[in-house]
Amino acid sequence: MKDMIGNSFTTNADAFSVATQIYVRMRRVTGRVIDAMYVIQNKDYAKYVITVALETEDDELKRCVERLRSLVDTLPEPSQKEKLADVKVDEDSEITAEDIYRAQVPHHYIGALR
Repeated sequence: MKDMIGNSFTTNADAFSVATQIYVRMRRVTGRVIDAMYVIQNKDYAKYVITVALETEDDELKRCVERLRSLVDTLPEPSQKEKLADVKVDEDSEITAEDIYRAQVPHHYIGALR
């Protein structure tokens, strides 16, 4: 089985499990919330979460961080094609006045029953 980003399912399941444990513990200890899905999709964010978790000096978080570190190293980097696709989406996402008009709810009901 493969997941959406091409990693082996087992590695992602383990990494997601550890990321959710870190999420719960960080929320209890510091009140901070992390995005567990993004942790397994982005190595830079995973490294940031590891840094923040270690700053808490919580023993349980340290154990989870060590497990996550070993799993993050096994996750492949996104391909150049995926990086270029992300950049292209950002360039096309400028909001125009027409987009704002279409997003407004009142124009949906002009001349029609609600």
